[in-house]
Amino acid sequence: MFRKTATMGFREQLVAAMTALVVVVSLVIGVLFTLYAFEEEQNRAFVQLDIGERLTREVLERRTTLELSRLLVLTQDFGFRSAIASANPATLASTLENHIGRVGAAFGVILDQQKQPLASTLDQPLGVPSAPLFRQAHERGYARWLVTVSGQGYELILLPVEAPGLRAWMIAAFALNDALANTIARLSDTGVMFRSPEPGVSDYRIFATSAGGEAAKGTLSGAAGANRFLNDPQFFTRVIPLDTAEAEGIQAILLVSRAESMARFQTRATQIVLLLAGILVFAIVIALYIARSLGRPVRQLADYARSVGDGNGAATAPPEVAGSRELAQLSKAFRDMITRLQQREEQIRFAATHDELTELANRNALLEFCQQVFATGSRCSVIGIRLDELSEINDSLGLELGDTVLLGMAERLKSLVPEARILARTGDEEFLLILPDRTTEELDARARDLAEQVRAPLPVDNTPFSLKISVITLALPRDATNRNQFRRRLNLTFEKARAEPDAVIRYQPGEDENHLRQLKLIADLHTAIVNDMLVMHYQPKLDFRTGKLVQVEALVRWIHPELGFVSPEEFIFLAERSGQIQTLTAHILQLVARDAWHWQRQGLEFGVAINLSAMDLAWKGLTDHVRQCFSDLPLGLGSVALEVTESAVMDDPAAALRTLDKLRGLGVSLSVDDFGTGYSSLSQLKQLPVQELKIDKSFVLQLTNQPQDQLIVRSTIDMAHGLGLQVVAEGIEDLDTWKLLQQWHCDLGQGFGLGRPVPAEQLPDTARTLAERLPELAPPT
Repeated sequence: MFRKTATMGFREQLVAAMTALVVVVSLVIGVLFTLYAFEEEQNRAFVQLDIGERLTREVLERRTTLELSRLLVLTQDFGFRSAIASANPATLASTLENHIGRVGAAFGVILDQQKQPLASTLDQPLGVPSAPLFRQAHERGYARWLVTVSGQGYELILLPVEAPGLRAWMIAAFALNDALANTIARLSDTGVMFRSPEPGVSDYRIFATSAGGEAAKGTLSGAAGANRFLNDPQFFTRVIPLDTAEAEGIQAILLVSRAESMARFQTRATQIVLLLAGILVFAIVIALYIARSLGRPVRQLADYARSVGDGNGAATAPPEVAGSRELAQLSKAFRDMITRLQQREEQIRFAATHDELTELANRNALLEFCQQVFATGSRCSVIGIRLDELSEINDSLGLELGDTVLLGMAERLKSLVPEARILARTGDEEFLLILPDRTTEELDARARDLAEQVRAPLPVDNTPFSLKISVITLALPRDATNRNQFRRRLNLTFEKARAEPDAVIRYQPGEDENHLRQLKLIADLHTAIVNDMLVMHYQPKLDFRTGKLVQVEALVRWIHPELGFVSPEEFIFLAERSGQIQTLTAHILQLVARDAWHWQRQGLEFGVAINLSAMDLAWKGLTDHVRQCFSDLPLGLGSVALEVTESAVMDDPAAALRTLDKLRGLGVSLSVDDFGTGYSSLSQLKQLPVQELKIDKSFVLQLTNQPQDQLIVRSTIDMAHGLGLQVVAEGIEDLDTWKLLQQWHCDLGQGFGLGRPVPAEQLPDTARTLAERLPELAPPT
């Protein structure tokens, strides 16, 4: 027979848990209090030593002050001065011994003006004080220092004895003895010892101690080190250097008994143990009482909770719990909890699929509906409406009015499109309608009619609001076959509609592919910059006056490993949109600086022109980067030209002017590129620190057979020269165009008729080819 293992019931578990908790908490508290008590006793000893140190220094200072006052009275005594003036050894010795005894000194010494002993009460020679001590005594009226004589420590005080016709010195010695140690010990409640270093060894000799300190003499003779304490099993110690002039001079040692501290600690520890034991007994009694009171009611509530978990809680009445009011309230709370949970689930489900403001379906609900469309292969049509000026309304008139506009728009769409299978607000200013499947013509007509009705003034607080909207259409699943495609192509079509606000824009196949290409180029551009996959080509610029090569224009090229050649206009535009333009410009400047340095070192004495983006003019670090890249060019910064377009300058003329002034300050030349295609005014142009205008190639390509282009180009050359500017013509395709511009005194020219862009390593060959063409390019003599 197997006996079933007994398990503890709720009451036993409650008693055991509460008892265990109290035991654990009591142990933790007991350990913490014990550690605290131990640390407190240690800290108390250290505080006592700190107080003792301050008292020691104060007692010695006051003792010195008292000794000095007595000695000053002595040195002013007429009889004492007369005895010194008599220079009679017997008289002087008798007088010195008498007066030294009166001031309580251990011994005294009289020195003459040459600092030689005249009289002494010491039975052995005393070393002559050092010159600094005499100087200090002369300046302050006294000097003080500590010495050891015959194993005994003394405080020596040196005073001048002066009178008309008399000048001598007096030294008085006061012993650091047991009486002084007892005085300090009584005031500080510590043991006190005085010690001095033994000559020739590292140990110390204790020469005075307070009562009770004799037992520690044998263990306190070692050096203290930087921490100023001695390792001793019986005492906490503190070493106090008394002679500040010598680190290893006479020291005082303060002692606090470890045994006394330990006795106080043990008393506190016993009290803590007794207190915790009482708490533990009380806790067990309380646990037994609570367990008996809660056992049955809790079991009833547990059974009810089990029925709730089985799904029967709504039909089962809560138990009638006998006992405390709190348990009865807990029983009722189970039923209330079930009701509130059901209500909350409904609210959460509604909030997950509906817009909080308009209570229309939200993005989640619409995408879920579209997912069902994609899964079943059914067809439907989509009309999207975006309120283009809602953010301006929120900013200028307030969020509350913006919310009112959204509510009004939601109600209008409900009434205008009753056939919508779903009407959703999918963004702050975006509404989408899913309609039954329609042909393209029917969908476009329905969208145009809806757009006209939605654009009608919307009354808001008795004020009509005319709204600027964008309207788009898509067909599912023809224009999108999954959720990601749908969202991406929806956003693309809305962006396209923003540029044509009065039209209804339908998604066109292929637009998504162009967007994906742009995303790929944006992502790969950073890799191309980091891995040095961009290359520079250089197109020559010739001087019309001589026909010689004087400059080249730097043109960046990118051969994408998958997409092949990528137009600079395309990836530079994407760099501006993605925030990589400054990184791209910095990389191009480094490439051009490297190439220019090499060809100028090879003897090719022509400069380089570099195009800047409009966003580069807002780059605060542009000037410093240009200086760093081109400062070591053999031909200097003067051989560098930076080209900016009219539109770049006119976007923010004030900021552009500040940047251009800094660049001009470096010594580089500045040029306005594509002149004639922008909207700059002459008043703005003349304020810019530029030295050159570059006529756009659209005016030069057909120059020989377009009279209007001839008039524009010739007038531009004359105007620029009148403003003191140099003129560059680009787009020269043939010799006739070159000759015509040469007649009009244009300054520089470039184009495929003169030379195509080539890599830097081919520039020497290009220079030789152009030199061979010099007879046909040079002006007629």
